Amino acid sequence: MDSVSANYDEQQQRNEISAIPQYGLKLKFDHVWPEKRNQNLRPSIKQTLPLLPLACRYAAYYWKVSREGRRCYMDYYYTEHSKQMYGVPLGGIGGGTIGRGYAGEFCRFQMRPGMYEYNTVQADQFIVTIKDVKGETIYQSLLSKSNSSNNRPKQPLSSWQSNLDESKCSYTGLYPRSWTEYDLSKYGIRLVCRQISPVIPHDYKESSLPCAVFVWSVENVGEEERTVSITFTFKNGTGNKKQDAEGNATSALFSEGNAKGVTINQVIAEMPCSYNLACRVLPEINITRCLKFDPNGSGEQLWQQLKDQGQLNDTAADETLKSNDLGVAICARVSLKPKSQHDLEFALAWDMPTIHFPKKLKAHTRYYTKYFSANGESGPKICEYALKHYGNWEKLIDNWQRPILNDEGLPDWYKSAIFNQLYYISDGGTIWLLCDSSLGQDLEYNDPRTAYGRFGYLEGHEYRMYNTYDVHFYASPAIAHLWPNLQVSLQYDFKDAIAANLTDTRKMLYDGKIMPRKVKNCVPHDLGDPDEEPFTLINCYNIHDVNDWKDLNTKFVLQVYRDYYVLNELAQAQSDNASKFSSIEFIDKDSLYEMYSQDNKRKNSVEEKKENRKSASMYINETNGRVYLMDAMAYLKAMYPSCKAIMERTMEYDRDNDGLIENTKMPDQTYDSWVMEGPSAYCSGLWLAALQSMSVMATILDQPNDCIRYQDILEKGKRSLEEKLWNGSYYRFDTCNSHKDTIMADQLCGHWYLKTCGFDYEIYPKENVRSALKEIYKNNVMGFHNGNIGAANGFIANSDPEKPGHVDTSSIQSEEVWPGVTFALAATMIQEGMFEEGFKTAGGLYETISEKCGMNFETPEAFYGEKRYRSIGYMRPLSIWSMQVAWERRKALRD
Repeated sequence: MDSVSANYDEQQQRNEISAIPQYGLKLKFDHVWPEKRNQNLRPSIKQTLPLLPLACRYAAYYWKVSREGRRCYMDYYYTEHSKQMYGVPLGGIGGGTIGRGYAGEFCRFQMRPGMYEYNTVQADQFIVTIKDVKGETIYQSLLSKSNSSNNRPKQPLSSWQSNLDESKCSYTGLYPRSWTEYDLSKYGIRLVCRQISPVIPHDYKESSLPCAVFVWSVENVGEEERTVSITFTFKNGTGNKKQDAEGNATSALFSEGNAKGVTINQVIAEMPCSYNLACRVLPEINITRCLKFDPNGSGEQLWQQLKDQGQLNDTAADETLKSNDLGVAICARVSLKPKSQHDLEFALAWDMPTIHFPKKLKAHTRYYTKYFSANGESGPKICEYALKHYGNWEKLIDNWQRPILNDEGLPDWYKSAIFNQLYYISDGGTIWLLCDSSLGQDLEYNDPRTAYGRFGYLEGHEYRMYNTYDVHFYASPAIAHLWPNLQVSLQYDFKDAIAANLTDTRKMLYDGKIMPRKVKNCVPHDLGDPDEEPFTLINCYNIHDVNDWKDLNTKFVLQVYRDYYVLNELAQAQSDNASKFSSIEFIDKDSLYEMYSQDNKRKNSVEEKKENRKSASMYINETNGRVYLMDAMAYLKAMYPSCKAIMERTMEYDRDNDGLIENTKMPDQTYDSWVMEGPSAYCSGLWLAALQSMSVMATILDQPNDCIRYQDILEKGKRSLEEKLWNGSYYRFDTCNSHKDTIMADQLCGHWYLKTCGFDYEIYPKENVRSALKEIYKNNVMGFHNGNIGAANGFIANSDPEKPGHVDTSSIQSEEVWPGVTFALAATMIQEGMFEEGFKTAGGLYETISEKCGMNFETPEAFYGEKRYRSIGYMRPLSIWSMQVAWERRKALRD
């Protein structure tokens, strides 16, 4: 092939990768949502009475926390309501995020670790200026949706106007990219803005970077020459007036390689931070910058400057500031002949390398500083790196997404949902921290955290607890299959926490009992509140005594075995030189495990291994940046003692020696207001699944006595499960008579997880699984709003099959739809070959999220049948990735 043909093919490939996809969130700027929901919950008297003592204790606790100058980790008095505005957020994993509205707004900042600020900042904008062949400005506008309040002269930047025809502006969001089209053909121009964040499965360096790139494709669709300027403006802070005013912001110009830009240096919540705006230098492009403008003024000077000159003038825009806030801007201008096109490439990077939490017990360094200095001056270098490498990011993202998008067996809605729900990986209050001896953290030389740091994400934007484990159980398939080394790192944190014994006591808000914070040999509920000191002050949740929750220990065991299974699966895919799963097709398979093999051949002493930080479980070769997986067997050996210890404690919950653990008529599991009594379908299923996993792990690790013991208990428990909970159609909620007719959507949770671990019907008879799923689909799904909102957690069928049943209203949570549970249920159906039912179950829910309520990129924990939802921005819906795992495994069986 000659060079001309090769260049043509390469350009064609680039065009395909950057083209607006067929799938994703598709909206016009003037879109109006058919439903407007809120969080003004209205529990019934029956639901309220048992919670009155809790409400009184909560009020006292809330007052105490407020006096300390903090916000309660679950604030029920002040809740956020959906703004129906969000698009794909900006940024990689663990370095903070900036929300972006589908109509161009910069909004919802998470720069303070784990703390959300729902501010739309008017000074953060893109502006277009179009001049004709005579040099006259024929059009100028903000490139975001108009805000009527900005048309009032007393408002900040009142001179800045949006003159867009919103019906001619279209948005496509397919995380981690988005495309915005502006039809300005009336003025001879068509604009497309492509937004790219470096969120790339199995790529730990790129995915950690706190930055995004905006590629503006400017096309002259007219018959005359046009000169087009795109200006990027930004201000200090996060839109929090008090906090921004204390930030001592300054600005500076920079040039870094082929990047030219401007920096804002400041302090956010007592942590040094910089925002960095840059443009790629090209001969055809004129770049000008504004070092300082007043974001609280009228903005007339900068606006008029662009209108008159189509560029910025540093001297003219250096105006006197009326406050401690300041704004900066960078402008790229290009002249286009008729029917020609050019790209203007901008980068935004934020650099907050060292963070602390309000208790200030420790200083933490973000993971991306492994590759860029932690001196607080890396913003320009990150911008330059982003502008240089974003094309490769897009190629890797396309390689990951295209097999799913091209899969004709998958419904269209799903091809949007599977990627857009993944927003929470970066925008879940996520932190990713270095964790090594240089920071005073004494870890073993082969601890994965020395290579991959410490990973944490919140239960929810409003439920502020890191790595809430009962919820992470549902969300973890996304991390385990896409960033398995982060899942391993998280599990090591929990392994250490299992052994912790924290004797400080607290009053439980549910029953008023004084209980220790953390008891040894049980899995903690969470790893702490970002408004205190997470990873040190674990178990911030104080509503119930989580030391005796019945699902935490079993969920740890199941995740350990699942991780072992996935690590082996990925390794097998490498050794076969062919992957089973599209999500890992682009791993550098030639180098995978290369380092592990080399280390195994070495005869280094322990001291030598500690010195060079290389071992069988090391992951990154610092010379070439290649990625390696943890050795599955090494992981299993490290986790097994903790699994065994927590299983011994869990056995104490089987008080009648029937092989099943009992719930205690208290909210003692993830449904923390839905009381279970005696053996329950949910906790018994998880317990038996954990026993099955433990017996297999014992066999793998040559522990025959353990294997026999777990198998004996398992066989006894299986008989009891069928005798006590199987009613011939489905598994009863529990053994309490008042729940005898309740159909729980999540009753097969244990079976779902076993299937993800490669098991089949070791616990549940196949015919029982099919029967229960059919009942759930008929009642909890189709019997509840015709399947158009997912699966109700609890449903009571009418004794007369000809008459409709009703949702279980015995508690608040029994009548809710949990998106995370619905996606897991849909995955269970797909595992059983019930494809139509599975996609209908999940599809009805996603239609409510995406098309009716406009809660894209803020999926809540719970929906009600009408009008309401609970807890914006939640972790559990990441369980949708278990649907993809189930689908691809079924496909592999068919192939």
